[in-house]
Amino acid sequence: MFFGDICDRYIQFMKRLDCQDELQITELMIFCINPDCKNPQNLDHELFCQSCGSELLLEGCYRVIQSLKKGGFGQIYEVREGETTKILKVLLKKDPKAVELFEREFKVLSQLHHPGIPLAEEYFTLFPKNSQEPLHCLVMEKIEGLNLEEYLEQRENRPISQKQAINWLTQLAQILHEVHQRQLFHRDIKPSNIMLTSNGQLVLIDFGIAREITETYGEKQAAGQITKYHTPGYAPLEQEIGKAVPQSDFFALGRTFVYLLTGKHPQDIGNNYRDPNTDDDWDWREEAPDISPNLADFIDCLMARAIKNRPTDTGVILERLEEIEQSLYPIRLSRAKQSKEITPINGQNISLEYSLGDIWDSSGHSKAVRCLAISADGETLASGSDDETIKVWNLTTKEAIYTFRNLFPRITIEEFSQYELFLSSQYKYADNLFRLPIRTVAITPDGKLASVSVCFIRNSIRNHTIDSKCDHKVRFWKLNTGEQIEDAVTGHSDIINSVLISPNGKTYVTGGDDTTVRVWNLKTHENIRTFAKHSNAVTCLATNSDGRILASGSKDGRIIIWPKGQKINGHQGFINSVAISPDGEILVSGSNDRTVKVWNLNTGEEICTFAEHEGAVNSVAISPDGQTIVSGSDDGTIKFWNIGKKEVICTLDGHVDGVNVVAFSADGRILASGGGDCTIKVWRVN
Repeated sequence: MFFGDICDRYIQFMKRLDCQDELQITELMIFCINPDCKNPQNLDHELFCQSCGSELLLEGCYRVIQSLKKGGFGQIYEVREGETTKILKVLLKKDPKAVELFEREFKVLSQLHHPGIPLAEEYFTLFPKNSQEPLHCLVMEKIEGLNLEEYLEQRENRPISQKQAINWLTQLAQILHEVHQRQLFHRDIKPSNIMLTSNGQLVLIDFGIAREITETYGEKQAAGQITKYHTPGYAPLEQEIGKAVPQSDFFALGRTFVYLLTGKHPQDIGNNYRDPNTDDDWDWREEAPDISPNLADFIDCLMARAIKNRPTDTGVILERLEEIEQSLYPIRLSRAKQSKEITPINGQNISLEYSLGDIWDSSGHSKAVRCLAISADGETLASGSDDETIKVWNLTTKEAIYTFRNLFPRITIEEFSQYELFLSSQYKYADNLFRLPIRTVAITPDGKLASVSVCFIRNSIRNHTIDSKCDHKVRFWKLNTGEQIEDAVTGHSDIINSVLISPNGKTYVTGGDDTTVRVWNLKTHENIRTFAKHSNAVTCLATNSDGRILASGSKDGRIIIWPKGQKINGHQGFINSVAISPDGEILVSGSNDRTVKVWNLNTGEEICTFAEHEGAVNSVAISPDGQTIVSGSDDGTIKFWNIGKKEVICTLDGHVDGVNVVAFSADGRILASGGGDCTIKVWRVN
């Protein structure tokens, strides 16, 4: 059978070759990245290259599907992990300086979290067969689109409009703001290093020669020890002589827009280092007669020969661009102001507005409330409970709109008649053994409600594991009608504990007792990626406002940041809850060890610990302005903490039993809490 299968595959492969269909051939191929391999193409089922013997399944998960291009430093490939396509950069140059720059690119990208900067996912080395020299490899997010040089060529070098230039300048200034705020600068801004995606987002790429602004850098620069890298026409004079500074990026940004607004390379217009502010024989404006003097003057300021005459920082650039935009397009392009600013929580401006389910004849839950989710518009609340129901509430009328019952398959006593049941002291009633409480609820941006339940019957009883009825599905309902629309069968082999919807509404994430974190396409429910580095059950998940960072907490006491796989340790008990600040800078965690810990998300270092709770911390949340932490505990209290001052703001005592969950509305004006007293409290920030 094995030999016949190989023969069949070989015949099929040869037929595909005969048809000369390049795409079909590619589907059957996996490539070897050994630069000395004589024949790097292999059939897709191979694990080792049939020519040189090198590994083909890199790091146990990446398959190289095609070679894209070769540069001065290395080779770029397209790889797949599961169904997700990524970019693999392989360093071919082996000198220490090249390796240093390659490692620095990964370090820099790992610190940056912005939709305009590609995500660095993994750095590893690979030893090709019979080689003593490793290949240095960097896996990155694949950016679909064209770089701006390719974009202009597709337009036959027709210049972009003034309106488009202002939009792009603003995007790039915002990206540079993220870079410079972290004491980094790029040093290689040019059209070929800026990608344009299909949704209009610009992405700055190639951070290979980016530098960190440190005392060491200053000392090396003064001693002339900085390696000189520059692109003629785009880099300023100080960079050519090894004295680049953050404002060098502004010069290159200005030159980039000379190219985009004229359709000509800056060197084709005149001398590389002529100053448009003082040198009359270098006037790019003659090639762009439709550009307003206001915008042209600003671009000239970016390109000033003297560093002191350029903008001091990205904040100045953004302010100036907003002024230019409003003066040229006061109606069509002016940015809308927020009608209401988020009010900082000070302890005096938060109060209990009302309770849901606290009256004996109300439509509340009959057992502990375990999970909550608030819709994006702040008008609807979903709650899940140990009573096996999900309730959807209108926060304006304070009424339950829908109650979902019998959501998941029940486990009956008859199904266990073959087993001799022994009730341990942890169960008060045999009935509790068969409950299917709602463990997590989530609401998508377009108004779908997602939920899973958890089966308590999963312990071994006389060498039999009773968990056959836990179907590991995520179920979806329409929030406005209560209609169940989908059942998504996940690949988890055990109970799902947490579901997270991405901010863009395109994916969802699940974490379970099988120790894995799985990412799914929300439309097709196909598995995009699986993370499996926890050693115990995954209990909680969190992401930031742009969805580029994912954190998971576990019963192993660890938090892991994905996709980097960065591990954060420090708690002495299970991690019950995690939250990430909107800017992706701060991570907060709550644990059975009764503490709330605050972490620097970039370094993994602990910032502070709050230890005032007298019971396990079950839930943490961060206010939308990123200034306040809220925690709910088994001690029955909700505590508010000031992140900047590292101190408690106030304590709320509204629940008469443990607080299981806390959740903010998107505008930060509502905090909802659910507890073991079966009630939901709605608190108002005035």
